[in-house]
Amino acid sequence: MRIFIIIILFVIILNIYCQQVEDIVQCNEIKINHEKLQQMSINEQEEFAKSILNEYDKNLTSLTYISTSAEFQRRLHLNDSSKKNITDKYYELNRVCLKTIALVARHLRSSINIHNASLRWLLLRAQTIGDTVENNTVMQSEIQRLGSRVKEIYHRKFIWNNTQLGIDEVSDILGTLESPDDLLSLWNATNEVARPMRDYYSKLVAAQNQQAKQKRLNDKTNLVTNNEERRIVEQLWQELKPLHRLLHAYIRQKMSKFYPDLIKFDQPIPIHLTKNVFGSILTYLVKDVLPFPHRKEIDIGPAMQRKNLAEENIFQYADRFFVSLNLTQVPDSFWNLSIFKKIPGRHMYCHPSAFNMYKYDDVRILACTSLTSLGFYIAHHEMGHIQYSLQYKSLPIWFRTSPHGAFGEAIGDTIALAAMSPTHLKRIGLLENDAWSKEDNINFLVSQGLSRLFLPPYAYALDIWRWSVYNRSIQPFEYNKRYWDLICQYQGMKPIKSRDERYFDAGTKVHVAYDVPYIKYFLAHVFQFQIFEVLCQEAGHQGPLHLCNLYGSVAAGNKLKILLEPGASKSWQNILEEFAGVRTFSAKSCLRYFQPLQDYLEELVQQGELNVGWTCNTNVDKKISKLQLLYEQIL
Repeated sequence: MRIFIIIILFVIILNIYCQQVEDIVQCNEIKINHEKLQQMSINEQEEFAKSILNEYDKNLTSLTYISTSAEFQRRLHLNDSSKKNITDKYYELNRVCLKTIALVARHLRSSINIHNASLRWLLLRAQTIGDTVENNTVMQSEIQRLGSRVKEIYHRKFIWNNTQLGIDEVSDILGTLESPDDLLSLWNATNEVARPMRDYYSKLVAAQNQQAKQKRLNDKTNLVTNNEERRIVEQLWQELKPLHRLLHAYIRQKMSKFYPDLIKFDQPIPIHLTKNVFGSILTYLVKDVLPFPHRKEIDIGPAMQRKNLAEENIFQYADRFFVSLNLTQVPDSFWNLSIFKKIPGRHMYCHPSAFNMYKYDDVRILACTSLTSLGFYIAHHEMGHIQYSLQYKSLPIWFRTSPHGAFGEAIGDTIALAAMSPTHLKRIGLLENDAWSKEDNINFLVSQGLSRLFLPPYAYALDIWRWSVYNRSIQPFEYNKRYWDLICQYQGMKPIKSRDERYFDAGTKVHVAYDVPYIKYFLAHVFQFQIFEVLCQEAGHQGPLHLCNLYGSVAAGNKLKILLEPGASKSWQNILEEFAGVRTFSAKSCLRYFQPLQDYLEELVQQGELNVGWTCNTNVDKKISKLQLLYEQIL
């Protein structure tokens, strides 16, 4: 039987490999006869345009499948330079194809009097995805070289406590440590990795800004955000800030009992004590900060270990959740081709990632999963990406993405929100079926706040820093100081000792190293509650929002399809309006979810038990260091 299974797996892998080889295609420019086009009727013109884009859709889908497959293998074998070279080759074919499609789509838009709104959107999307690719191959090569160098530095291993680690392996270890000295030692060692990244990063930013200017933009900021998005984020943050500051004060007060010499009631929290490199997800503090410790905490890690669950089983839980909503079950190939845990002795990319291969219903996960509450949450989050891909798989490739980054990130978070509800955890046997009290509600909401209310201020601070780097209001000689100023201002966190300009601590975040905008995670952390409340209403839930259990609600699943099925075939505002009856993101659902916790914390403030707020030391040293002078000479 075992030999038979091995043979079947070999045939599957061989078939996929052969498909990759057969699918290598050229994406040649289709010459358009404008005179002949003008002689056509409007309907004939529109059918002609659709036929051309359909042909490009097939070619680009094949090229994307090959390049994404190569990227998956590259991340599995970070030490194999041949995998990187192959991936770069396929990405270049992809780039050429995208530019060709953009050129043809632009010609069609200028030559046809388009009355069909869906065709107008189709041509615009086809042109837009190609226009994002750089024409100047010399400049693009330099950007790729610098970007590859930054990524290579990020993935360097370091030794801590006689153990070889990568940055993306640190979080779970921090969660097991109790000694503040050990926490600080590992935090320092982790941030040491990014130090050599600084100069390459500043050169990368300069090259990207030069590239943006060639597209008649001020700097790269205009490519990654816009004033309207920043206005929305600021408004949402102003709504969330009072709740965050209350929870921050509560966590700080609880932590002060364990670290009385390190934590002051009017100061930021030393970030290493949060047991998270970035102070953005504080789930490992839960057992120390519950307001009612005599009640059982919701830590499902021990329960998963008692049930002898494997890493793959957590993803099976998530898959069953989506199926219960009348959504799509993952194909068998998903289980055969995904990687759910760290391969011993392999230097691989461990940051959880969902892959849409764009062909053969091929979707995959690459993750080094931990059997913890955080691991359970991450599995459901990543399976949200997978479900999104399965829902819009029949669309043309230009539409097979989310209309806004927050959509893709929020879907899995919404299901994770539902999957972490006490009612669902009891149903699947990961939480004891005891009577649920008011004290349990507050404990649960504290634990949810630890995982969901500290990331938004971090995300906002990080991308304000990055936008300011792009527009040059933050210069290379002040990267680290200005980064920590923003972390203090928004998060209320600080390093235990001042971090000077020898360091590049922002680069410790994978999204900085990989040049991926992070503000979408801020929006997703707000949007998930908005989605959740709509689905709970559809499921007929009554009572406190945090106790809603969506499992098995076909009505909620059908409602969710309104968000998923269109992909990017419509604007995100139009899709959101169809789903929720509003055209923008709102923090109201998040505040309703946490209302019992906010009421509890405000009572503590009134009783004089909490000191809300903190003071940041942002005094600028007027001495110009040798390092600053060096950077000024370079600039």
